[in-house]
Amino acid sequence: MPIILIILAVAVVAVLFMRKPAPPESTAEEKTWPIQTTVVESTARAPQLRLLGRIETPYQSTLSAAVTADVAALPVLEGHTVAEGEVIVELDDTEVKLLLDQRQADVDELQSQIRQEQNQFEADRRLLEREKSLVALAERALDRERRLEASNLNSQARIDQARQSLQAAEISLVNRELAVANHESRLQSLKARLARAQALQEQARLDLQRTEIRAPFAGVVTDLQASPGERVRPGEVLASLYATGNLEVRAQIPMQRIGVVQQALADEAVITATTLVDDQTYRLQLARLSGQVNPGAGGVDGLFRFTDDTPPAALNRTLDITLELPAQSNLFSVPVSALYDEQTLFRIADGRLEALQVTVVGDRFGEHGQRLLVRAKALKTGDRILTTQLPNAISGLKVTVTNPESDHG
Repeated sequence: MPIILIILAVAVVAVLFMRKPAPPESTAEEKTWPIQTTVVESTARAPQLRLLGRIETPYQSTLSAAVTADVAALPVLEGHTVAEGEVIVELDDTEVKLLLDQRQADVDELQSQIRQEQNQFEADRRLLEREKSLVALAERALDRERRLEASNLNSQARIDQARQSLQAAEISLVNRELAVANHESRLQSLKARLARAQALQEQARLDLQRTEIRAPFAGVVTDLQASPGERVRPGEVLASLYATGNLEVRAQIPMQRIGVVQQALADEAVITATTLVDDQTYRLQLARLSGQVNPGAGGVDGLFRFTDDTPPAALNRTLDITLELPAQSNLFSVPVSALYDEQTLFRIADGRLEALQVTVVGDRFGEHGQRLLVRAKALKTGDRILTTQLPNAISGLKVTVTNPESDHG
């Protein structure tokens, strides 16, 4: 009986197994990835660069003392805005005025000596004719004495006396002629001394003006190195200031963009930029490039000028600048998230990804953030590209667009 029961049980199990329904066959389905896309459009676009600039000015002066004097007053202090010609430091002018009075006395004395020389010359010229007459009289007197001697009517003593009178008259005539002949040289010497004295007088007058240290241009005082009562000497620094109307912004342009910028400047194209100062936008224009590359720098410094109003910004303040490069044709604007491996975009074709090689030309910055400007021969207007960063994005990957009505890029 046990054996029969075992055989029956096995038979029942075999029958049940044979009559078991077959499981339904399952077919593996390909996974579809949801993505965001944008439609691109080819047009002329201007790349932009984000630069870090610093405010500076070529008009930055250090004012020093020109005379030895005491500091009398400081009409303005550091940080004050001054107009052109306004007094910044006032020096005591007592000593300079005394020196100016001495120079004036020297000029007056030489002018008096010139007048005396001219008067003396007029007198010598008149006396010269009389000296000649006296010589002629002495010659005639000597001739008479000689004739009387020939007649034995005169003595040798009278002849010697007449000869002495003639020689004295001739010496006086020579001295008078010499005085007349040397008039021009004496006059020139006096005039030269007068010119030197007048130059020293002008120098003293200029020093008197320099006792008031004035602003050479409208600007802001950045430093004062003198106090009232302090004794200063020529060459000592008293104050520093910079011009508010000639501010520039220095920013380094990357070396890979220098060629484009240099060509634009050579073509006299206007290269503009914008910056934000105290929540207000200011426009700038690239004026020139620096003539040197600083050691260790990765570019060349560009110097920008404000085209409209100059912002009330302090010297050496740093600014974020957005530089507008010359526009280039046939560029596509895409989100940063659309770029893979710095040179690959994926186009959507028949629900699958298609990899395209592109060249990144630059960036654009706007209200919606940063976008990339790219160029690619295989890309055309109207193409839809992937903007979602997928970890396994490859050509042929099946995708589903979740924003079919996306705007053009």
